[in-house]
Amino acid sequence: MEKKERVLTALNLEEPDQVPTHVIYLDANNVDNVMGKPEQNDFEMMKELQEEYPDDWLEQINQIIEEMEVSIFSRMVESVFTLSLDTTQVGIVPLEIINEHEMKDIFGRIWEAQNNAGNIYPFYKYGTVNSLEKWEWIQQDLEERATEKYCKMAKKFYKRINKKFKESNLIMVTNDLAGIFESTWQGMGMEFFVKQLYTNRDFIARVFNTYTDFTIAWYNSYMDAGAEVFVESGDLAFKTGTFMSPKLFDELLLPCYKRLTDAVHSRGGKIILHSDGHITPLLDFIVNCGFDGLHSLEPTAGVDLALVKKKVGHKLCLLGNIDTGQVLTKGTQAEVEAAVQFAIKTAGPGGGFILSAANMHPAINVQNLRWMVEAVHKFGRYPLSSDVK
Repeated sequence: MEKKERVLTALNLEEPDQVPTHVIYLDANNVDNVMGKPEQNDFEMMKELQEEYPDDWLEQINQIIEEMEVSIFSRMVESVFTLSLDTTQVGIVPLEIINEHEMKDIFGRIWEAQNNAGNIYPFYKYGTVNSLEKWEWIQQDLEERATEKYCKMAKKFYKRINKKFKESNLIMVTNDLAGIFESTWQGMGMEFFVKQLYTNRDFIARVFNTYTDFTIAWYNSYMDAGAEVFVESGDLAFKTGTFMSPKLFDELLLPCYKRLTDAVHSRGGKIILHSDGHITPLLDFIVNCGFDGLHSLEPTAGVDLALVKKKVGHKLCLLGNIDTGQVLTKGTQAEVEAAVQFAIKTAGPGGGFILSAANMHPAINVQNLRWMVEAVHKFGRYPLSSDVK
């Protein structure tokens, strides 16, 4: 099978020729490891613009953010395919640079522009939506400017990247850093979000619904450009439990996620939920939302892969489970192989499984990713061998 057919077969809960492989992205330092360094990195470009346009360098750099993102994600996708992985995901990040060290987004969040091998690495700092009046400003901006702006950017962005790589390949779309749930609570900050959650729940529901409207419009623009598979970035849980009670997720977020999945399905697409943490208490919620797959299955957060497979493996394509804290950073080849064999043996039977790193961060070792792919090619061919440990 070609890569695209392999991935779509697994998403349809069937057995492909072999277990597909996936990563949510590669950080810039690892892209440089695979592809070599670019001629000019983000911070070098920023410094050059500061020197050339001292009075309006911020305006200059924000005008070329789209070009920067196309270049960054194109290099990332090429490096993923160079490593022989089957698929990855791309997506516009709705950020604007506000000074040398910080960025802001359309949801009211401030991000630190950390330096990862010369490239900008956004790191969430705090939210600014600490009043209903500030939220109304965010909502107005979405309605009057931001939605149209980022929908146009998304369509152009995906067309350019997909045109380069679409031959027998499948490139998923993600709204990483812009998921409905995270954008809501992070935009407000934890304290204000929790206060409103218990004193003004209708307000929280309104924010969730507004961001859902934006996301549906955004995803439709990507589908206009040819996108077929989406990854809704959620992070609904910590390592020790869910962010809110399952009851609150059902009340506030399920209707929003159902609207989102229905919108994708109405155009023949597939949609996966990404969440770190101990997600097991929310398995029924995820199925009821209409998602086609679930990514992360973080082993160090107490996720029992066998339990997940038994409970929802016939309803959801399972993605992930390879540890990024030890196995893909400092693990030996034998340790990587053992993790891959366990995941395939546990979640691979019957299909509906895509092996993936549970997350991604700059400390991931490229050699360990190569070992991961090699192990899948060795142990992941269907019909699965009884020799898989």
